[in-house]
Amino acid sequence: MAAGLLLCIAWYYTIIAGFYILYCPVMYIMFVNHKLYRKIVDVLFALWELYPVALFQCCINTQLHHYGDYVDPDENTIIVMNHRTRVDWNYVWIALYHATQDTARHVCTCKESLDKKHSRDVFDRISGGKSKIKFVLKDELKMIPGMGWIMQLNFFLYVKRDWRADQLSLSQFVEYYKKLQYRCRLVLFPEGTDLSEDNKRRSDKFADANNLPKFQFLLHPRTTGWVALCSALRGSGLKSVYDVTVAYDKPAQTEADVLYGRIPKHVYFHVKKHSIEQLPEDDLALRGWLKNRWSEKEISLRHFHINGKFIDGATNKPPDERTPRSLQNAKLAFIFWSAIDVVFIYGMLNSTIFIFWVTYHSLALVFITWKFGGFQNIQYKLLQKFKI
Repeated sequence: MAAGLLLCIAWYYTIIAGFYILYCPVMYIMFVNHKLYRKIVDVLFALWELYPVALFQCCINTQLHHYGDYVDPDENTIIVMNHRTRVDWNYVWIALYHATQDTARHVCTCKESLDKKHSRDVFDRISGGKSKIKFVLKDELKMIPGMGWIMQLNFFLYVKRDWRADQLSLSQFVEYYKKLQYRCRLVLFPEGTDLSEDNKRRSDKFADANNLPKFQFLLHPRTTGWVALCSALRGSGLKSVYDVTVAYDKPAQTEADVLYGRIPKHVYFHVKKHSIEQLPEDDLALRGWLKNRWSEKEISLRHFHINGKFIDGATNKPPDERTPRSLQNAKLAFIFWSAIDVVFIYGMLNSTIFIFWVTYHSLALVFITWKFGGFQNIQYKLLQKFKI
């Protein structure tokens, strides 16, 4: 339990420290230069994404196994993934850290690869690519102090499972990033919730009612949001969709499992890339495309749990395991965020002004979340008001 408790404390404390030390000063830039604000905030989040990589892989020796395709960090893309546990998203950063390793650097020095690399500005180089990671999240998560506030500033896509409200949030999300000419890697869990016993019973009931097969390792995906998201992003330069399958040796089903030290030692990700040209444009066909991927995913996971290997639905063969990336950058980020932790505790113990700063911004974000539905809505309205 001690390891899990220390892990959770370090993880959450660093979020809190980073919010007050770095995010709060930066958010005022939004009222002066919105594009610069967007770049700085996303660089801060990209740097923080390296922290859990070091925390899990260096401190508690979690082994990440990546199979299948390379993930282009410069592409506008959607990542669809099964939701095995409530803490899957914490491993997505680790998986993408390894999956976005620049394999072209090792196999060729073609002019296209070099031009792509040199086209990145200083912000893109620091964050590891032009496309920034965003999540589709339950609306209530934005209320969590620190973590929820940072996700608001990073303009994630929140859903309430009320289609009229979600449709508005989706259109604003797409319009916002389209106006900024911004690229995203948007992570979507089409199942909507994790594979718990209660959720599986509900999924089985849905399967019975709709004459669908029952899944053992998955829930049936919800296709309405997927179709709307894919269709909306096509007009904003969507290049591909990555179908990602995650599995664990011993899954931590909830945050409490992590707290008590029940943490997986081996995490497995199978990544399959689909060019946007391979996806149908018709809504009904798009629903069918996602359902077919989930049927293939069920077969792959069944094979994994029997034989220890995924199966590629296209080749019917096990995908190759890719070489893991060096943890050097993650270790440097760990040192950086540890320094931020020290600055935060020093300020809280020695500065009345800093305590006021923390109190003021805490109350401000609580008010903004209550009054405006989140800081992301203020960002959207400001971008609409000013010519960018």
